[in-house]
Amino acid sequence: MSRVVVVGASAAGLAAAEALRRAGHDGPLALIGDEPRAPYDRPPLSKQILSGAWPAGRLPLRRDEDLDALDLDLRLGTAATGPAASRRTVALITQETHVFAGPLADGLRPAELDATGCVPPRDPRQPR
Repeated sequence: MSRVVVVGASAAGLAAAEALRRAGHDGPLALIGDEPRAPYDRPPLSKQILSGAWPAGRLPLRRDEDLDALDLDLRLGTAATGPAASRRTVALITQETHVFAGPLADGLRPAELDATGCVPPRDPRQPR
């Protein structure tokens, strides 16, 4: 069975791994993420958790036993430095190389905008 590598252990990366298993992929499946923790719910981190409305234990998207059931080669705290699609490999910051035979799903990182010289938006609660 072909090896599939998912780069990006976010909610989307986890969903991709789960979808592959549901679709019948029973071969090797790696989920690689640069953060040291398992996929967690990011929007509530900045809202509910920091405000104290939720306990921190609500952040993980799956319990450890649910992740174990996916039979993943889970590499957390390990950034991918780049794919080499022509060689069907993914290089990791640890100097390891993962060879994949199936699809490669690449995680996303938000684009950083240069806001130099931009005027901040007006607060609608403030009078003009």
